[in-house]
Amino acid sequence: MAGGSRSKKRRRSRKRNPAEQLTDDLLVEILARVPYRSLCRFRCVSTRWRALISHPDNRARLPQSLAGFFHIEPRPSGSPARYSFTGVAEAGGPPLIHPSLSFLPDHERELLGSCNGLLLCRCYRFPDKDEFDYLVVNPVTEESVAVPVSRPRPPLVQMALLGFDPTFSSHFHVFEFQMEAYDHDGFRYVPVVKIYSSATGVWSRKQTDWSIGIMPWEGSSGAFVNCVMYFLAVHSIIGAVDVEGKTWRRIDFPYSEGSSFSPSFSGLSQGQLHAAFGDGQKLNGKLEIWVLEDKDSEDWTLKHTISFKHLVGKKRVNLGLDFSVVAFHPDRNMVFFVFGHRKKTLMSYDMDSRRVYTIHNLGREKFLPYVPCSGYEKFLPYVPLFSKSLPDGANGNQ
Repeated sequence: MAGGSRSKKRRRSRKRNPAEQLTDDLLVEILARVPYRSLCRFRCVSTRWRALISHPDNRARLPQSLAGFFHIEPRPSGSPARYSFTGVAEAGGPPLIHPSLSFLPDHERELLGSCNGLLLCRCYRFPDKDEFDYLVVNPVTEESVAVPVSRPRPPLVQMALLGFDPTFSSHFHVFEFQMEAYDHDGFRYVPVVKIYSSATGVWSRKQTDWSIGIMPWEGSSGAFVNCVMYFLAVHSIIGAVDVEGKTWRRIDFPYSEGSSFSPSFSGLSQGQLHAAFGDGQKLNGKLEIWVLEDKDSEDWTLKHTISFKHLVGKKRVNLGLDFSVVAFHPDRNMVFFVFGHRKKTLMSYDMDSRRVYTIHNLGREKFLPYVPCSGYEKFLPYVPLFSKSLPDGANGNQ
């Protein structure tokens, strides 16, 4: 009799599970609001949840994670750039895209940056070889939007960065940093930043308002968070400007006076700005990872320290030549780096497990360009964006 009562109670408890009463649409709406790592765990809740998360129709609404990297193939000096895509294992292989972006018009182009599923391309389609404009591209949906020409003198453009965060807005911004002046020490800096908004379809010209002149590292990757673009600058500085050109910040790198550590990379991970430092020339050198936990402060926290001996089996490395940090994982405590002087390999290091992974042999360099603070052609992390309809301010807001 007692056993029968317990069985009835268990059956009633199962019937009262509130998650089972949710419709598919409501459940997907809830899952769309959780971080990617939580979404991965929710696959194990039930067969129904796993089917909803895996269904192609729901990909546009659910968070995605890092699929891999766009990067330039090794090439002889003077040869046109050809791009490759290297997938990461956790994503189950690269998405169905071709790194040549063959759906775009047949013009010479250069990949400048990536941000939350969109790519920024510089296109050379004018008679004057120094003239260019921009395209913003979604490789998965094969959509692209032309950004109108912003200036009469292209050679003055130091760097262009893409800002896009679909959790805030469906619109994107392009930041163009222009060199036009020297300071009293003869140091060239950026006095003007032009900002394009897809919401308006126009560029706005903003006079910089940093406390000192700032020169971004050409080839530096930007980090876009809370509508603010952060970028690496010379003299161990991170500069920042918001999409309206009203907020201007400079953040010093977190190392003590007399430190032998050199800034290697800055980027975004788990919604926070991270910075990598190395003392590769020193015997038994180390790599340090710092995090800016409060975006409104300049108080960095040391997150992790690891020796180069553990990472690559060498006590000393040449930062920027045979060892370069190229990205932080957007959702995990993981850093990606390229190792090797001529024969290079893309690798990763998991800060939680302290394990090192080999991702891809990149081949032997025939020509090694020097990119400040990275030493290698830029790697563009790519997170697929399956939603359609890129906003085009020139043709009306969407």
